[in-house]
Amino acid sequence: MTGPGPRRTDLDFGATVVSEPMSGVEGVSFGLYFPTGSRYESAASNGISHFIEHLVFKGTPSRSADEINREIDLLGGASNAYTTKEIVCLHARVLAENLDRAFDLFADLATAALPEGIDEEIERERTVILSEIRGADDAPEDLVGHLIDAAFYGEHPLAMPVMGSAGVIAGLDVATLREHYARHLAGSRLVVAAAGAVEHDALVERVRARLNGAQRSAAPDPGPAPRPAGGRRVAERDTEQVQVGLSGPGVGARDRRWAAAELLSMIIGDGYSSRLFREVRDRRGLAYSVCSSMCSYSDVGSFNIDFGVAPGRLAEALEVVAGVLARVRDEGPTPEELDGARQSLRGAMLLGHETSGARMAYLADQVLNDRPNLDIGPDLLAVQRTGLDDLRALAAELLAGPLALAAVGPVPDGALPEGPLELPR
Repeated sequence: MTGPGPRRTDLDFGATVVSEPMSGVEGVSFGLYFPTGSRYESAASNGISHFIEHLVFKGTPSRSADEINREIDLLGGASNAYTTKEIVCLHARVLAENLDRAFDLFADLATAALPEGIDEEIERERTVILSEIRGADDAPEDLVGHLIDAAFYGEHPLAMPVMGSAGVIAGLDVATLREHYARHLAGSRLVVAAAGAVEHDALVERVRARLNGAQRSAAPDPGPAPRPAGGRRVAERDTEQVQVGLSGPGVGARDRRWAAAELLSMIIGDGYSSRLFREVRDRRGLAYSVCSSMCSYSDVGSFNIDFGVAPGRLAEALEVVAGVLARVRDEGPTPEELDGARQSLRGAMLLGHETSGARMAYLADQVLNDRPNLDIGPDLLAVQRTGLDDLRALAAELLAGPLALAAVGPVPDGALPEGPLELPR
């Protein structure tokens, strides 16, 4: 299937449709993206968005949970959902011939879920969520992620875990769940994104026919941007290694310096030739895996480092990591590092853009974050045009202060600083 490239249509009732046709494919990936998530929750409701993401598959007035599961299986392909701190998404990949049927099902889940009479289904799923939370608490990699968010974002809602806590989930009543669903999904603005064997105008008409009910409300106010803090969180666990997380300031999804941030992260710790991999693993054998990443929300971001280390070498590993970061802050990357990172990032972007699911997610991300481009070309150009001065200025800014610190495992006395990790001067 060929087409003119990505297209966008804003509908007057509060939905945006964005799609891109792809040649040589039989399937189509589509998703319904809602601007909500744990950022829009309170401490008393933390985890409700993720809970509802599970519950939409448990029944509507026209479909039971068993009927929903059977219909998903008959459609073939794959169907799923996920919740982040700023998004709830229902998505699927099906043959193009099944798109209308699949979209009707997902529109039903997005507008008519949690009806009366499914309280037993809700309670069963509550047990599933509680088990999921316990599993995350038992996994050091997951737990350190929750702890570093709490250390970095402090009292801001972005510090709260997407799944919430066992106490909150156990106490959420059905009326509260239904009210939240009605406001944040059924009555919320949304983005419908699709890529593959899709015809834009036909998709627009399908969205208009199935979702044009009451006027959808504006996206919720995310509140003020957080002021990240250099905090410290430690959870003692009887494990073989100590899992460590570090976080410093990053850039938000709407920040034009995103390309510089991604390139900087690749040079520091995202790849086999990165500084952290070479220094921490290859030269000193301190950790099997060490990596850095940028995490961007709509108005704020974080620069993150993760690694696991034997307890007896924890202090040494932190000293080495701090030294690597300080040298990047003070000296900046080299021209050779920038050239290599450009090539690597360009390749990752192009290869990642080959599947319909990746293109669907890219289109939705562009719309949700008010980015002007639907085609990847301008983003590739931004990577190529980012220079050493851009990276040096950003490194000096992002690594100017201490890094929030989290650790999970058998932490020896005195192996961690009393507060955040200070970088040497």
